[in-house]
Amino acid sequence: MAREVNVLVVDDEQIVLDSIIKLLKRDNYAVYTALSVDEALKKMKEVEIDIILTDLMMPDIDGLELMAMVKKERPILPVIMITGYSTINTALQATQLGAFDYIAKPFSKKELLGVLKRASDLVLAGGTADVAGSETADRQKVDRIKAIGDNSWMMLLEDGTVMLGIEGTFIQMIGRIQTIYLPAKGDEIRQGGQYLQIFSADMRSHTILSPLTGTVTDVNRKVLDDPSSALQDPYGEGWLIKLKPSRFDAEIKMLGL
Repeated sequence: MAREVNVLVVDDEQIVLDSIIKLLKRDNYAVYTALSVDEALKKMKEVEIDIILTDLMMPDIDGLELMAMVKKERPILPVIMITGYSTINTALQATQLGAFDYIAKPFSKKELLGVLKRASDLVLAGGTADVAGSETADRQKVDRIKAIGDNSWMMLLEDGTVMLGIEGTFIQMIGRIQTIYLPAKGDEIRQGGQYLQIFSADMRSHTILSPLTGTVTDVNRKVLDDPSSALQDPYGEGWLIKLKPSRFDAEIKMLGL
C-alpha cells in the first residue's frame, strides 16, 4: 500500500480488539479501537479514518446504527461488519444497508486481510464516487436490476427466473481474475449459501452469497471460459447464473426489496 490506512475497530469486547490489533500489527495499517459507538464517533473526530471494522451486535447502539450515522457524513467510507451470527439475515441486511462487506466470527488472519485489502484498494484509489456514477448509468439500461449491497445484483426475468451478477466496483477491487467457480445447471442453492468463488491473480479467494433459494437453470459459459473479458460488461454479457427461485416472495421481503 502507498501509505498507512487508518482502520477503526469497534467492538464491546476488549479481547476482540486486542486480537485484531495483533493480527494487523505487521501490516501497513494504523489501528484505532473503540469499545462503543460513542467512543468510535469521538475517535472519528480526532483521526481521519479510512475504514471501519465494527461488530454488528453491540449493546445500546449496534453496528448497523453506527454505519447509518457514519454514512450521513461520509457516504463512501467502507464499513465492514463483524458478526458471530453467520446467517443470511445479518449478512444481507448489512450489505443491503450499505456495508462494504461482512466477516463472520471466528475469522482467520487471511480472511481479515482479504477484506481489508479490497477496502484499502478502494480507499487508496480515491473512493467510489466516479465509478459508482458510471455504474448507475449502466444499470439504468436495465431498470429491473436490484442491487444486493455493494457486491452483487439480481434481476427478475419475464419467465419468472432470476438472473444474478456482480457489481463492476467489486470486479475492479478484485483486479485480474485467475479462476471463477459457479454452480452447475440443475444445482440447488440456498439463500445465504456461497454460489460464486473468484480467485484473483494473487490467489486470494473472494466469495458471494446467494440472495435467493432455488434451482440453477442456466450458467454463463462465457464467464467461466474467459472471466476477465466477460466481466468487463457485468450488467450484460457478464451475468453469472439464472435461478428458478423456490421462495421468492418470502425471501425478497427478507432482503428489503
